[in-house]
Amino acid sequence: MIIPVLRKLLPEEIKEKYHHWQEYKYHQNLRKTPGNTYKRFDETRSIFIHIPKAGGISIIKSLYGDQAEGIGHRTYKHFKWIFGEENYNDYFKFTFVRNPFDRLLSAYSFLKKGGMNAMDKEFGETTLKPYDTFEKFVMQWLTPENADSWVHFIPQYKYLYDENKNLMVNFVGRFENFNEDYEKIRHKIGTGEKLKHLNKSKDKKGENYRDIYTPQMIEKVVSVYKQDLKLFDYSF
Repeated sequence: MIIPVLRKLLPEEIKEKYHHWQEYKYHQNLRKTPGNTYKRFDETRSIFIHIPKAGGISIIKSLYGDQAEGIGHRTYKHFKWIFGEENYNDYFKFTFVRNPFDRLLSAYSFLKKGGMNAMDKEFGETTLKPYDTFEKFVMQWLTPENADSWVHFIPQYKYLYDENKNLMVNFVGRFENFNEDYEKIRHKIGTGEKLKHLNKSKDKKGENYRDIYTPQMIEKVVSVYKQDLKLFDYSF
């Protein structure tokens, strides 16, 4: 009972450092837990950076085993901190990206339907509630500031590039070339099984994002995700 009281008396900067240390110790323990994704990273000398709505759950379960759990949507900096700079530089680091136009529509639909956890559900029921159509969402809500405010809409390059625009992973797979790029990774790190397609979107079958966008919506998305479009060579 004493410790919680003392914590309230600590200056904010000390509390922040304490929580930072707690998180570090937590993830170090995960690296020692059999079957855990972080331990599998060490065992395979690989690190996967999970960008939202780009097939990450399928990658984790197929490559690292059914026991492997989601790792959250972390930037390269997190893994550099947890595994150390030497390991981070030595390990094979990879990710998957997705066409920003397609990814944005998928994220909106996913959150509108409740997402995967309580925070997703709350975001869908509060922030997205006024936007009953994807067009309204894009034209009225989507700005660089708003995109940065929620994990599913953060530009993909921010997970992978440093401040000097250096790419901090060894391989960037594409959602549009999912199976082939997955096999390249599986061959590289020497583990995993045939790709399982998990957590698939329940959007209308056959729906194509190109049929959804108006010229004005396209212009808006380009203004917000111009770096993703440029760095990953995507277009509408």
